[in-house]
Amino acid sequence: MLAIHLTQFGEPEQSLKIVDVPEPPAPAVGQALIQVEYAPLDHHDLLLARGVYPVRPELPSVIGNEGVGTILAVGPDVTHVRPGDTVLLPFGTFAWSEQVLAEAAKLTAVDKSISLEQAAMLTINPTTGALLVESRDLPAGSWVVQNAANSGVGRSVIAFAKERGLRTINIVRREKPVTELEELGADIVLVDSPDVATRVRAITGDAPVLLGLDGVSGKATSLLLDVLTEGALLVIYGYMSGEPFTPDQNVLKSKNITTTEFWMYEDQYLLRHPALGAESARLVAEGRLTLPSAPVHKAEDFAAALAHLHKNGKVLLDFNPHRS
Repeated sequence: MLAIHLTQFGEPEQSLKIVDVPEPPAPAVGQALIQVEYAPLDHHDLLLARGVYPVRPELPSVIGNEGVGTILAVGPDVTHVRPGDTVLLPFGTFAWSEQVLAEAAKLTAVDKSISLEQAAMLTINPTTGALLVESRDLPAGSWVVQNAANSGVGRSVIAFAKERGLRTINIVRREKPVTELEELGADIVLVDSPDVATRVRAITGDAPVLLGLDGVSGKATSLLLDVLTEGALLVIYGYMSGEPFTPDQNVLKSKNITTTEFWMYEDQYLLRHPALGAESARLVAEGRLTLPSAPVHKAEDFAAALAHLHKNGKVLLDFNPHRS
């Protein structure tokens, strides 16, 4: 069967290879055998391939940080999932293979009303969004500000904040997504400009903004610092700008703002993943969360998929050999 192996840490074009590997054995006690349907190819996969991601498997290894599959068989004593179920692949089960074995207790079954393409993207961005919203215990009605609001994480922040009674201030780079994000439940959506903080205060009436979420870093951080108020927490979870996190230390001190970095696979978060995956699936099924679509490439066309990622962003790899 087809799989994609990381053969060495380095540039993905040289280190990621399509290989033919034996099918997995029958599932043992507590395991499930899964036909992988779709698995994203995203920039964090390339970080893993380059050896700069905190996860470093023994090589050669299948990689791929998330995906969705259909259970083909379950081992003895597995009762909460069954053959035919659509499941999210859990952390630690690399997805870039036609079939995988996974620990059944970590699987999250999702409703078949959700498209497989949307389900394939539920594990990382929505879970990240939910955990970011929970970074600080805030009373209902509190304001949260974020950049990268039109990303998969940003959309998830909007949905989970609304679920938890919080209000969001969302900064985007262009006008086009404003209406769509408002329809998804965003309270304020503003296009990136130097006067964002002034416009926020005019709308909110100088209400406290005690949590900021930074997925861009670089120069974009300064706008979040302008919006945040005394005693706020700024959480850094991404570097979409390609620039380091270099906040103005004078602003941090004058406003008493605390900063922290976020990684969803820390031990304190792992136990929350299955429940948040299930909640994400529910929000998608109810139409309250829609993740940005991604083009589909057959897994055997990996080179073309990788080229598309470099130019245009996330791709879905189709690992089901029986799908036309």
